[in-house]
Amino acid sequence: MRTFQAPDGNRYLGIRSVVYDSWIMWNDVLPDPSDGHPLMTQDIYENITELGLRIHKLHQSMPNYKQLTESPFNFVLWWDPEDDDVDWNRGKVCRFMIDDYSAEDILFYSKAKKANKVLIKPMTSRLVEARIIPKT
Repeated sequence: MRTFQAPDGNRYLGIRSVVYDSWIMWNDVLPDPSDGHPLMTQDIYENITELGLRIHKLHQSMPNYKQLTESPFNFVLWWDPEDDDVDWNRGKVCRFMIDDYSAEDILFYSKAKKANKVLIKPMTSRLVEARIIPKT
């Protein structure tokens, strides 16, 4: 089983959810191979869990959320400690798809959520980029 050490020193399984009760797992976030894992700082950890929470809340607002029995997510890119872009190497942005939803659907539900705290940008017909909207 894949594990990683969080900045607080605790070791976690990659199949553990990033935020409570979500379908987003640490295996979705962490780069492969695992040689970049020790580069995770507390700030990066907090960015990842904040973005994960915001995506989770968006997902909870979508129809059929409660009927799921397995993860509908396909994360293609999240934290990349080797990227020169500060948003990517700090865990503030990710790209993903959700089964049975188009990019436009995800954008729609994102905008329909009253307290939207994640910026969704369609990349293809299914792939979106999610970014933390800075707190004001």
